[in-house]
Amino acid sequence: MLRKIFFSFVVSCFVLSAVAQNKNHYAWGPIIGVSTATLTNTHGTISPRNGMVFGLFSDYRFNRTVGFEPEIDYSMQGAYDGNQFVRINYLNIPLMVKMFVTDRFNFQLGPQLAFCLNANGNAVDSDGNPYPIQSISDINPLDFDLAVGLGYEFNKGLMVQARYFMGVFGVDKRGTLLNDLSSNKHNLNSVFQLMLGWKF
Repeated sequence: MLRKIFFSFVVSCFVLSAVAQNKNHYAWGPIIGVSTATLTNTHGTISPRNGMVFGLFSDYRFNRTVGFEPEIDYSMQGAYDGNQFVRINYLNIPLMVKMFVTDRFNFQLGPQLAFCLNANGNAVDSDGNPYPIQSISDINPLDFDLAVGLGYEFNKGLMVQARYFMGVFGVDKRGTLLNDLSSNKHNLNSVFQLMLGWKF
């Protein structure tokens, strides 16, 4: 099932790119940046997991005010709480609608589908029991996020983007991680990214 969803998203992105490539306002390129990630509904002093994000984007400008940017990104996510930690790496597929305030400055909004690539951790579940995370089977392999951001496009193809997204599905399968025993809410991914892209 996950493979079918992933395949559908990838095909959709490339079909849109192929259609747009015949137009004057199509571009594509690499994107790379840094991220700071944490988990919601935790307890105590949570430290973010700082990491990297990198991938490829496809960009199409419909007119002066509206654009569309699908991406395929590798993203490092998770959080720390003393000796407890959760580290998860995702393949994220954001589908961002870009609203241009000026010819270069834009607001971004869109959904994001995330596939867990690998995971490890040492946490505590909602019953206070040890919750070792050794593979994808210990957490939810799929996440769905809502993303917002800002972007600025310079001359000669350089662009910079700041983006925040939060997950809709719980990261864990057995209750809240990182020792929040007072809540029945599952942890959600919460990630801020700062990225540079180069248009070809």
